[in-house]
Amino acid sequence: MPFLARIRVDNIPAAHSLAGYPGPCARLHGHNWSFEAVVTAARLHEDMVVDFAVVKDIFKGLDHTNLDDDPEITADGHRPTTERVAVVLAGRIQRVLDALPHHPRLAEITVRESPRNEIVYTPSADPAAGAGGWREESL
Repeated sequence: MPFLARIRVDNIPAAHSLAGYPGPCARLHGHNWSFEAVVTAARLHEDMVVDFAVVKDIFKGLDHTNLDDDPEITADGHRPTTERVAVVLAGRIQRVLDALPHHPRLAEITVRESPRNEIVYTPSADPAAGAGGWREESL
């Protein structure tokens, strides 16, 4: 793809707990999360790969929330791990991209719960991903 956009948002405070985890992360705690999405497109729409604000709004939707209370993140008994957050955000972003006429794709999403701990999810590398390149039950 000839165009690649990196959209990043830093310092989104949100809490979560990992029920059943054998350590302090089982208790409710918070992070200042950072998120980065890489979106590709073969051509532009209205001179853009994607409106950065639209993707940033998805990330900012987690601002000052308890991820334990997000029904999409915790669907089917999933815990709000960094990996799960990455998969769910990938789906949210790709659904927005799917509505655009030039068919941009989410190539990669990075979710950082701290400066030293991050998960990179590449939807197209997920062998069980659907046509949109992601799947809700990836984890």
